[in-house]
Amino acid sequence: MTRPDAVRSAQIAIHSPTGQQAKALAAQLVTVYRDAFRAPPYSKRKAEVLDLARSLPQHVAREGFHIVTAVEVQTDQVVGFAYGYANTPDQVWHEAVAPAMSPPAAEWLAHSFRLVQLAVAPPAQGQGIGGCLHDHLLRSQSYQKAVLSTLAAETTAYRLYRSRGWVVLLDSFFFPGVARAYRIMGLKWGGKEKTIRPDPTPRGKMGRFSVSI
Repeated sequence: MTRPDAVRSAQIAIHSPTGQQAKALAAQLVTVYRDAFRAPPYSKRKAEVLDLARSLPQHVAREGFHIVTAVEVQTDQVVGFAYGYANTPDQVWHEAVAPAMSPPAAEWLAHSFRLVQLAVAPPAQGQGIGGCLHDHLLRSQSYQKAVLSTLAAETTAYRLYRSRGWVVLLDSFFFPGVARAYRIMGLKWGGKEKTIRPDPTPRGKMGRFSVSI
């Protein structure tokens, strides 16, 4: 594993792999996910990590799949990633989440993008990589709204989403078979409803970041 001090001084490149490239990166993505969510309050178990490994090929095949990765330039190691896809009616969100929402809130699920995963390896955290991944993933979308679920706790992820304009749609929701509560959040952008605050830095050099999307 890359040493923490090496990551802090490294140049990070943001890439947008194809679906096939994402599958080839599966081992690195799973490692980042495992390390990012191993500690409390997430305390992800081995079964949950393996579930991501099993689900990734299915997610890659979904409509509107898009992934961005943060790669340490010198070692070509993935240190963070974010991905999502279209929130189509055949998904569990329409079956399980929508009935728990009020009619106005449930409208968020129609024609929306779902941010499924955002993870940054612990040695690379605290450098703005998560926010950069978030912004570049959503900046490329043709949708005007997005939804996500995040642990119902005061986590770094929750604070990041709030800082980017996400609003809470459901404060405590239990997915089928999941013991912990999650917050359902939504974000709108475009026209007068624009609330997303992407990194205004133009594509290209961004301090320690270089972007190639």
